[in-house]
Amino acid sequence: MSRVQQSNEFEALQTAISGKLETVGSALRRHTLLEATARILLALLGLGCLSLLFDWWLELSLVARSLYLLLGVGVVGYLIYQYVYQPLRVSLSPIEIANLIDRTKKVKPEQAIAPRVASVLQLPTHLAETEQSEPMIERAVQENYQRLSQFPFQDSIDPRHTKRCLLALLAAILIPICFVVVLPEAARLWSQRWLLGSNEPWPRNTHLTVVGLQDGQWIIPRGETATLQVQAEDEEQTTESVWLYLQSEDGESETITMNRFQTGDFRYELPPLQLPLKAYAWGGDAATEPFEIVPIDRPRITDLKIKATHPRLSEPFVSHFSASEGNVRLLPQSEVTLELTTNVKVRQIDVDSEDVSLQWESTDGTHFQTTWTHDKPVSFKLTLHSAEHEINSHPRPVSIGVQPDRSPRLSFRYSGVRQRITPEATIPFSIIARDDFGVRLVGMTSMLPFSGTDSREKPEAESETEGENAKETVKTAPVKIKNQREYPVYGPADPAVETVIDDERQVSIAEMKLKPGAVITFQSHAEDNCYTGIQKTSSRQLVFRVVKPEELFREILLRQQQLRSRLRKARDQAEQLRDNLKQATSLEQAAEWMRQHQLVRREVGQVSHALNGSVEEMKLNKLGGEETYQLIEQSVLKPLESLHQREMEQQRQSLETLRSESPDPIEQITSRQDQILESLDKILNNMAQWDSFIDVVNQLNAVIKLEQLVKEKTEELKKKQVDSIFDN
Repeated sequence: MSRVQQSNEFEALQTAISGKLETVGSALRRHTLLEATARILLALLGLGCLSLLFDWWLELSLVARSLYLLLGVGVVGYLIYQYVYQPLRVSLSPIEIANLIDRTKKVKPEQAIAPRVASVLQLPTHLAETEQSEPMIERAVQENYQRLSQFPFQDSIDPRHTKRCLLALLAAILIPICFVVVLPEAARLWSQRWLLGSNEPWPRNTHLTVVGLQDGQWIIPRGETATLQVQAEDEEQTTESVWLYLQSEDGESETITMNRFQTGDFRYELPPLQLPLKAYAWGGDAATEPFEIVPIDRPRITDLKIKATHPRLSEPFVSHFSASEGNVRLLPQSEVTLELTTNVKVRQIDVDSEDVSLQWESTDGTHFQTTWTHDKPVSFKLTLHSAEHEINSHPRPVSIGVQPDRSPRLSFRYSGVRQRITPEATIPFSIIARDDFGVRLVGMTSMLPFSGTDSREKPEAESETEGENAKETVKTAPVKIKNQREYPVYGPADPAVETVIDDERQVSIAEMKLKPGAVITFQSHAEDNCYTGIQKTSSRQLVFRVVKPEELFREILLRQQQLRSRLRKARDQAEQLRDNLKQATSLEQAAEWMRQHQLVRREVGQVSHALNGSVEEMKLNKLGGEETYQLIEQSVLKPLESLHQREMEQQRQSLETLRSESPDPIEQITSRQDQILESLDKILNNMAQWDSFIDVVNQLNAVIKLEQLVKEKTEELKKKQVDSIFDN
């Protein structure tokens, strides 16, 4: 046989053996990968079971779970390195594969196939050497090949081990699937906690719920106290205590035992917060998921503006008001625009009212506006709903009243005289008319009944109060009005802009030529220009009776005599005070002396004021002349006023010093009291002379009137005699 044919034959044998061994090597690699996969999946299953067990038992924190995951990654990495990377990086030659088969089956050295494979694959390479025996090499190759061709290479890998790997792989896949199918909630919670980093707690016998928690946040109003409520639902043993852990942004933390309100209800009163807090609660065998307490601004109205337009108003009425400033009143038929501004964005405004329905319009969520026609008083409460959170404002009350255009108010008075006057009297009247928007007309009217009738007027008119017209009723025996006279005071003015008309008028009774016994009534009236029509108001009636001058003079003189009696009594009190001062040995009674002096001075002042009024009444009723008025003024009124304003004031100041550290000498005070007594005696003497003078004047007037009457009777008798002569 030629060398070439022999070489080809050896190559065929080598190829056949190498092919069988490479097939075994490929199967061995597949088996290695299968076994490595089963190991890794079983390791993952074991790690997952341990994580489930420890997490359910210990409620691992996020940090502990992260460390456990890192440990699991390390274990899996080691398994991949040990059972995948290292086996695959080894290059298996046919001889090495044969050696692996021998070691796997633990055969005896004489039964090993590795030397036979080496003989078949390596001996032919020695044919080129001259010292080697070719027939021997050929026979050795042939014999080894015959032995190897009968070797069961396909049984080199144990099928039972393969089946166990497949079963382990199947178990590593089916167990998680069954867990997900049978316990889906537990599988979901495990995946949330371990894969997504959630802190949702595992279900326990005790389930804790934070009331009002949304998306891991508990929203409370900033700067207000709030009550955190945790509800505990127990399946077995009742939870007796719940603890709350709080941590601020600067790292400060505290643990608080919550108050047990009732079974399963635990609460804690949080103080006003400005910054967020992190918190969680635990009790029994459960704990809540960590949450955040977030204080936010409660919606509130920062500005409330009313703008009202009305035909009576030249400019719109604008008011920025709050509940503490009271109510706003608007005229009826006003077109009202209400604008409000909020501190945060608001999605809705609730209006609690039975008077009005409001439709709000907003531009940016913080500015709102609504309009309506104001016909009646309205009251409503506004509640703001935050646009970002479920938090509402405190109800804000708003009250808008109606401001009626009231009729004018009148004040009609007289001064200087009383209701009994002489035919020559002059009556001063004071008229004050007020209106909310403008007085159009003010006037005064006098009404005079027929003279010679016996009229007993009983005026029962009442002056008009605010918002009501005056109601006047005059009950008389049938009296007919003789005439009515108008006295214009103001207006008519168009447009009416003056809101207050204050006028003084004097009416002369002498121009009316009234006789004693006549009754005259005065009344004032006013009008405004209300947009709904003219409103009129009448004042109370002022009724005066005309009497004879001497009759009124006697009344005034009688009142003056009464005043003189009061002044004499005051003089006696002043004298008693003088005696007390002279007999004083100490200043302990200084307060009593001061009180006595003040009583005397007050009485002197009242008498002086009353005398001035009586003199003014005499002047207005034309009783007496200028000499009469000058006499009482020079002899009584001025001395009495000087006594009250100067001497008695100086004495008061001196008496006040008695209670100070440096009192005036008691002798000086006594001397001044003597001067006061002298002044009072002089004034009393002058008043007595005044009475005597008035008596003389009255007597002269009576004589003059008697002579005038005799003269009139004489002329009348003479006329009758003359008439009788001509008749005859």
